Amino acid sequence: SPIRLIPTQFLVTLLLIQVLNALSQNDKTYPNVQQYQAEIVPDLINRSIEGSVTIDFLISPEVSQVRFDCGNLSISQVNGTYVERFRQEEQQLIINLSNRSSDPVSVKVEYSGSPKRGLIFKEGLVYTVFSTDYWMVCNMNPSDKARLKLEIQVPDSLDVIMSNTSRNYEAPAYTYGFVIGSFNKYSEVFDSLTLNYYSSQYSDEQLQKVFRETPRILEFLEEKSGTPYYQNNYSQVLDGDHYQEMSGFAMIKDTYGDLVLKDSTETNLITHELAHQWWGNQVTCQTWNHFWLNEAFATYLSAAYNEVRFGKEKYQSDIDSYFKVYQKILEKGADKPLLFPDWSNPSRDDRNIVYFKGAYVLHLLREEIGDSIFWKGIKHYSKENFGKSVTTKDFQEAMEIASNKSLQEFFDLWIY
Repeated sequence: SPIRLIPTQFLVTLLLIQVLNALSQNDKTYPNVQQYQAEIVPDLINRSIEGSVTIDFLISPEVSQVRFDCGNLSISQVNGTYVERFRQEEQQLIINLSNRSSDPVSVKVEYSGSPKRGLIFKEGLVYTVFSTDYWMVCNMNPSDKARLKLEIQVPDSLDVIMSNTSRNYEAPAYTYGFVIGSFNKYSEVFDSLTLNYYSSQYSDEQLQKVFRETPRILEFLEEKSGTPYYQNNYSQVLDGDHYQEMSGFAMIKDTYGDLVLKDSTETNLITHELAHQWWGNQVTCQTWNHFWLNEAFATYLSAAYNEVRFGKEKYQSDIDSYFKVYQKILEKGADKPLLFPDWSNPSRDDRNIVYFKGAYVLHLLREEIGDSIFWKGIKHYSKENFGKSVTTKDFQEAMEIASNKSLQEFFDLWIY
């Protein structure tokens, strides 16, 4: 296995970590959103949108202002029983509220714009990537989960794949999204769940081959998380230039299909994006400082699936590749703790740390405590925190419960 290099630089004390966590976003003017009900009208020719969103939320009656993220959208109207006035400031919508009780508040926001990010317009294709606030007014705090009812007006000739949640679960706003285009489609049913595969470039037969591991991957992730997949369908769109998980579907770069057709064991990205339906979309980092809890888990689970499906050698090849990325960061002196003090302007190395160092550290933790205890801890952590927002401390406590011993030394060395 790879040599264990000890990252002696950038180690921080637990006291400093606690201080940094205390300084993380805790603004009382950010609401607890219960539901978004949005109507979007994209203009595919002019690459712009118009829309409205009704937001139902809770906020202390002592707070006279509420704020939402709005990217570079232009807000035309804000209506609601308690709305006094509104303004836009530094990519935020700030609404002044009148005196009220502690009951839920509802506002309707009308807006338009030509998004600079978050919404990608290509010839015959429109899709979202992460920055939901650039196409829908919302609260982008990852700990704020809400239901979504989304309607999109497009010509009948086009297909739409989009997020919509139910009363049974909520998701953070950054996982909301949609795709618009004209697609070939292959569908199959696995254990009463409909699996849909879309592409404008690959045939139905090719889509079946590219995504044929999906039912097995789904079964593997359900077993490791201890929680069944919670929606009635899951879609994968093989198109565009991005990889992005969203609530109920994933966007996968079009060229990835050729890779899988040449080598059927190249399933890492399919597993990675599907794993986010648990680790990320439901077990969600409380703040971006803990982003590794989203990305390292999805990255590691892709290697773990390969181990079960294709053997130990394939797993070790994945771990070696993660370590090589991390080793280059170490050689540059650019290592950082997995618990980031700040995630406001991450570099490429920062992203590689949370993805690949994080996945490598999960591998080391598995070696430290053994297979059965490791997976017992993963299942406990995932079940206990499903639908919740988590910190690194939550993960540490779950693994300590599973192993019945302190893991402070390991976490101090590799994570803090």
